[in-house]
Amino acid sequence: MTATRLAWVDSARGICVLLVVLLHVRIFVYAPLAPPSNGVELWTQLTEFFGAFRLPLLFVVSGFVASRRVRAGWSDRRTVLRAVSLYWIYLVWLTVYAVLSIVVIDPGVPFRVMTPLHYLGQLFVPDSMLWFIFALAAYVIVLSSVNRVPRGAVLGVLAALSIASGAVPVTRDEALWLHVVYYAVFFAVGVHAAPALQLLARSRRPFVLPLSAGTFIVCELAWQRSTEGTILETALRLLRDGAAVAVSIVVIALLVRWRPFERVASAIGQRTLPIFVLQLPLIWLLFLLPPVGWSLEFAPVRYLAPVLGTALIVVAALGIHRLLMRGRARVLFELPERWEKAVLGVRAGSIRL
Repeated sequence: MTATRLAWVDSARGICVLLVVLLHVRIFVYAPLAPPSNGVELWTQLTEFFGAFRLPLLFVVSGFVASRRVRAGWSDRRTVLRAVSLYWIYLVWLTVYAVLSIVVIDPGVPFRVMTPLHYLGQLFVPDSMLWFIFALAAYVIVLSSVNRVPRGAVLGVLAALSIASGAVPVTRDEALWLHVVYYAVFFAVGVHAAPALQLLARSRRPFVLPLSAGTFIVCELAWQRSTEGTILETALRLLRDGAAVAVSIVVIALLVRWRPFERVASAIGQRTLPIFVLQLPLIWLLFLLPPVGWSLEFAPVRYLAPVLGTALIVVAALGIHRLLMRGRARVLFELPERWEKAVLGVRAGSIRL
């Protein structure tokens, strides 16, 4: 992978993880604590708009990074290591969340592990922010197992499942396991269309950005006029999200030419794992600290609060990760060394999401 490709890939991951944390801060800290104002509505609209960009792009880029190993299938022992390591991280942090849930009993905090049965159920059906890591493990397993199936057939089946997921009746506001079904096709695109994505990122043709942006706008307008919970609505959302991925890649490939942007975004993109797993405990902390609620009474703080909260979580997560990686607690972020050796026979590096 060339330096240019690494720049846009890592920068894309960095931007996506920031947008994910921004969304969660808005939903679980800002909205419940901030007094009603135009600022709350503005941040709601902004974070909802970026829904077409953050996770579709993040899964495409994640598939892109893993493409060579996944296409090699189980003949590459590093594929086995990747699948095992991802599920290990999911299991470890699900357990951490469960332990913290015993201490943090405030009903306002999200994604608490309520009972032992709830914990056991999540071993197979995710019900927290960790669903993203669960999905990555599942995608590696499934796509590595069908690596000899024609890529067109794989993408077609996953696209059909993605569309069908929108019509599944659910009894909750958000069934996170359906996200695992919906976003699978984006990871598969990253795996099987890696050369095309590389060409898109390198393209300097002036019509590429207007064409992809125009396609996104048309799909967005059509999606807004569809009926929620129907096959048509999900199909239009899939087309919209695909167009958003193309727009994002072109724009980020242009932005990485500006060195300050590339350095910051890439640095975050290379450290997405600690941000993902630590964001929930840090969100709980922000929600429970009285000074956070008090500060939202002041207009300047209130209107910038989601950005400030996101920055605090990212900096804190990276700082905590650096401290934990110095000792035995590093097993919170990577498979124990003896297990890695059992899979590969050699020392392997930690997983990068």
